[in-house]
Amino acid sequence: MDRVYCGHSLRHGGRPGSDCAVHAPADEWKVIPFSAPLRAAAVGACVLLLSGQGAFAAPEVRREGVFSIGIPTADMSQAGLGDTTLPPPAAEVDVRPVWVLGAEGRWKEASDKLRALSRTYQGWQPPADLLAYIANGQREQDVREALAAEDWTKVLALLPPSLSGECEPPSELWARADALQGLADKAGMNEFYVRVLTTCRDPSLLAALANRAADTLDSEGIFRIVRVPSLAGSSDPEVARGYGVLLKADAWNRFQAAQAVGDIQAAGALAETSADARLILQAGWMFLEPDPARAARFFRRAADHHGGSDAWRGLAMAALAIGDHAAARSAIAQAEDAAEYDTLLARVDLDEARQVRQQGDWSRASELADRAAKLDPALTRDAQMASGGALLDASAKAYELGDLETAGRLARRASDYPPVQRAAEMRIGWIDLQAGEAERAAATFSRLYLAAPDEESAEGFALAAQNAGKLDSAAAIARAVGGPLASKVQAQYASAAFYQGDYLTAKALAPDTYAALEGVDHTLYRQSFSLRQQDGTRGENRMTGYASTTSAEIMRGASRYEAGLTLYRIDTGEAGGIGRDSFAAPMLGWSREGKTSLAVRIGLTPVGGGADPVMTGEAAATRRFGKHVGEARVFVRPRTDSLLAFAGDTGPNAELSGRVVETGARVLGRLDIGGGRALQADLAAAHLDGQETDNNSMVSAGLSASQSISRKGFDYLVTGPFYQYQSYDRNTNFFSAGHGGYFSPQKFHRAGWSLNARTEPLKDWIVKLDGAVAFESVREEAAPQFPLLPDPGALIGGGKSSGAAASLDLAMARRIGPEVIVSANLAVTASKAFEDLRAGIGFVWVPGGRAALVPSDLATDPFSPGSWIRP
Repeated sequence: MDRVYCGHSLRHGGRPGSDCAVHAPADEWKVIPFSAPLRAAAVGACVLLLSGQGAFAAPEVRREGVFSIGIPTADMSQAGLGDTTLPPPAAEVDVRPVWVLGAEGRWKEASDKLRALSRTYQGWQPPADLLAYIANGQREQDVREALAAEDWTKVLALLPPSLSGECEPPSELWARADALQGLADKAGMNEFYVRVLTTCRDPSLLAALANRAADTLDSEGIFRIVRVPSLAGSSDPEVARGYGVLLKADAWNRFQAAQAVGDIQAAGALAETSADARLILQAGWMFLEPDPARAARFFRRAADHHGGSDAWRGLAMAALAIGDHAAARSAIAQAEDAAEYDTLLARVDLDEARQVRQQGDWSRASELADRAAKLDPALTRDAQMASGGALLDASAKAYELGDLETAGRLARRASDYPPVQRAAEMRIGWIDLQAGEAERAAATFSRLYLAAPDEESAEGFALAAQNAGKLDSAAAIARAVGGPLASKVQAQYASAAFYQGDYLTAKALAPDTYAALEGVDHTLYRQSFSLRQQDGTRGENRMTGYASTTSAEIMRGASRYEAGLTLYRIDTGEAGGIGRDSFAAPMLGWSREGKTSLAVRIGLTPVGGGADPVMTGEAAATRRFGKHVGEARVFVRPRTDSLLAFAGDTGPNAELSGRVVETGARVLGRLDIGGGRALQADLAAAHLDGQETDNNSMVSAGLSASQSISRKGFDYLVTGPFYQYQSYDRNTNFFSAGHGGYFSPQKFHRAGWSLNARTEPLKDWIVKLDGAVAFESVREEAAPQFPLLPDPGALIGGGKSSGAAASLDLAMARRIGPEVIVSANLAVTASKAFEDLRAGIGFVWVPGGRAALVPSDLATDPFSPGSWIRP
């Protein structure tokens, strides 16, 4: 309750003043004027005094608290004056107006009136109590004016000195407190409150002082006050409450000091024992980041101590920090203004969405994230990132399980969220590519790359374009747009070349990508030895041949350059060694890998043989059309059916004949019909001519179907039926003058089943196998014995035959060291018409070494011109 302290309660006593001081413990010291009835009562008191009707008791000096107001008696007024001459009788000097002016607070006028009376009545002495009354009143008015003007120095100067061991009158006490606080005199305030709380005894005053001290003193002052014994040991409820306020302030100060120096453990220890909601709440905020679990305990205690909405907010944030989303929602629900916590609730939903996304509950994650965006639009982008990301995670899982349809559907849903739209569309592209929709995937990646050229879209675009057969289009975009696409396209060119067996191209495009291709572009030197044994009639189509081939190959980029010389020795088995011949066949070759592979070979045959040498050669081109293949060849090559056809021979009259050259073309197409199945067809036509031999022409056709069988360790393994047809205009399969000595049926049919296999390249060994069984039907017309002579002679030969046939061709190579490769081959053909055996062995030296073998390391057969070049 408010206390009223009247202005007369000064050290020397006095008459009732016109003002009384009122102090509320938390308010400033202020003045409330007396009412008119009180002023009348004061004037009446003066009249009674002058008329001698009686007097009130004098006030007790320095008594604290609220006390009665009295007017000093004459005896009290003279106590301190000693022996003086008595003034004129009071009746002669009317001082009542002076008292009245003082009672009205008109102290200057009262003082002026008193001086006027003194001048009027020479030698008259004013009453001592009146003098004290006016002096004290004037001083109190000056103090009030100084307080109002906030002239704190003047206030302190006007106040009388405090006496040791005594409690000041309340009006002086509060005025001094205001002045010291106004001057921010911390040391003075500390000393003041220690003194007054030690000397004063009134419980209400002590409680008011304690509350004010808690609000105004620094930590040092409060620290000293809480150790004042009279306060600590007081049993008065008001004092105890005030002391409790001081204890809370002291704990708060120590808490802040510990927090300021970073000693959060000391600050936490204070909070553990405190009942101050403010301190406990602050401890919660302090521990929120380093120890959210401990912060949650503080916030819970703060809420129990009526910490308000901040306590529930803090508890929700601490629960959120430790991932206890249920506790966070519970805290928000208990707050009085829970509806205003949508922003925090949105954060809880979003954080839980991220958590359950990590746990694989992508549907729940998307639901929570969408709800968070609705609660707090400011979180829209983060929420969309979480929701769209969850859908992408679900899509990735479906993709991993092979459920491409579900993966695509989820990815398309994710693409509706802008933060993950590009990632979702990227995923759609990969799914389409995996599903075999290469063209659609290429369109998606192309659009993404044009929008923002980056590594992933470039990678996807290049790969999809390669699978769709549109790598050249991707390369054009790379040249126009720039960015990483060019290198990705080149890598895909290299990859395509690598998996298609164009190893020189792959090495040239990506020198450091494929370790197995190390050394594949090194120069090599080859030496091979071959044997051919063909049965038949001695001196005619029987043949035993030997060949030694020396060659060198130089690789430059995707091109291979070859030069070599083959030495032949052929024996027909004729008695006396007549059917023997030796000759050479030099050659030059070039080939280039690529989408369209090219190969060219030229040579002379035979050099030093029985007939004049002629130039031979062959050019071939192979083109890939996606999974389909087309091939075309033109050739001028020798027939190797016999010594007569191959190198020519000298007749009985020393005439030279033979050395048949076949000039023609051949086209082949291979159609991939899916499922590892393929159809192949070929067509060829040729003209045959030789020295002193009858001309001939040939047409042939073939058709086959194959099924690819996937087996580990095989580059290919295919099997299937085939049919071949061949027809010559005339039969020249004889050895009389004018004939060529080569198989030339007018109707030849062959149908059978074949098996073709080759092991994986880029190993230390490689094996190739071609086998077939078939049924053959041959019809040969009779031919004139001497077709070029005017008299051709009798018809010879002719007839029909049929039977089974089989062939086996095996070739292998082995790397026996980094620089040395050994190769071998064996071929056997058996039919009703003839039998043929071929074998060979070769050695390859690769200076600088080679990491692995490639198919070109398998040696070619010098007795089979059709295998001399491989485009």
